[in-house]
Amino acid sequence: MKRGNRRIHILKAYWRDTWILLRQFRHSLFAFTSLVLLGAFWLKFFYTEKQLDLGEAIYATLMLIFLNPTLDFPQSSLARPAFFFVPIVGVGIFTEAIVRFGILLFAKSYREEEWQRVMASTFRNHTIIAGIGRVGYRVAEELLNAGVEIVALSLADDEESAYLVRKLRDKGVPVIVDDARRNEVLRDAQIEHARCLLICTGNDLTNLEIALAAREVNPNLRIVMRLFSDALAERAQKFLGVQVALSTSAIAAPAMVAAAISQTIAHAFYVGEHLFHVAEINLDENSTLVGLTVGELERRNSISVILIRRQNGDLVHHPSADLTLNPNETLILIGTPEQIASLSYLQ
Repeated sequence: MKRGNRRIHILKAYWRDTWILLRQFRHSLFAFTSLVLLGAFWLKFFYTEKQLDLGEAIYATLMLIFLNPTLDFPQSSLARPAFFFVPIVGVGIFTEAIVRFGILLFAKSYREEEWQRVMASTFRNHTIIAGIGRVGYRVAEELLNAGVEIVALSLADDEESAYLVRKLRDKGVPVIVDDARRNEVLRDAQIEHARCLLICTGNDLTNLEIALAAREVNPNLRIVMRLFSDALAERAQKFLGVQVALSTSAIAAPAMVAAAISQTIAHAFYVGEHLFHVAEINLDENSTLVGLTVGELERRNSISVILIRRQNGDLVHHPSADLTLNPNETLILIGTPEQIASLSYLQ
C-alpha cells in the first residue's frame, strides 16, 4: 500500500474508532460529565470560603476527583458533601471507564482484531483476498507491488498462516481473522464496496461456500477463485457467476510440460482452450534472427514480441515494429507451442 494512502486510511480509522468507543462508553462519559458539572454547581453555590466562578468550580471539582483538592475544607455543612461524594464516585467512574477508554483508544494492541475491522471499513474500490496461505500471501504481495489496495480474510488456524497474517499487517494491510464464509465477516471487509474478491484457500468446498456467500451479499462482484478440480472450476464459472475459476492442475501442468520440452520456455498458460508459451530466446552473433526487425519476426512466425532485454540490462517493453534485433539481446515472446518450436529451430 502506498504510504500516503496508508496514512489516510489510518486517520479515517482513528476517527471511526473514536466514534465507536464514544458510543460504547457513552453512559460512563455522560456520568463523568454530569458528576463534574453537578460538583461544580454545588461548589459555586454552597462553598462560602471563597467566591468561585464556574471555571474555577469545574477545576476544583476535577481536582477533587483526582484526590488533589485546591480548596480548603469548607465550614458549611452544605458544601461538605461534595468533598466526600465527588471523589468517591469520580474515582470509581474514572478508573472503570475513562482510563479504559483512553487505553483502548491509543493502545490498539489491546483490541487488535477490532482495529483491523475498523481499518477495513475505510476501504472502497479495493480487492479482498480470502485465505492467507502461501498462495494468498503471494497474491497479496503481487497486488501490493501493483499498487492495488487490499483487505484480507483468514482463519489463521495454523502457525504458518498466523505468521503470514502478521507479515501482511506489518505492510499496512487490514487482515480480519475470521471465517470468510460468514456474510457478516464479508461485510466487515466492505465487500459491498469492493471491486474484486480473490478466493485462495486450499479447500475447494470452502472456496465455493465463500463464493456463494459473496455473491449473496454483492451480486455484481467480480470473483476469482482457486480450485483444484477442473470440473468444479468449469461449473463454478458456468453456474455460480464466477468470472474466473483457476484450477491449480490446469495452471501447473502446461508450465511443467513446457519446461520439460524446452529450456527456452519460461511459462505456459491457457486462454480458453488455446495453449500459449512464453519463450526467452538469447540472440548470439550467429543467430539467423539478428538483423531482422521486430515486425518482420512477428509477421514471419506469427508470434508477439513483448519484451527485449538489452546487453546492458535495459528493458524495451512492447518494442516497435521497426526496431532491429541485435546480438547479445534477449527476446521475450508469446506464441503457440508450434510457433515457438519453429522459431527455436530457426534460431
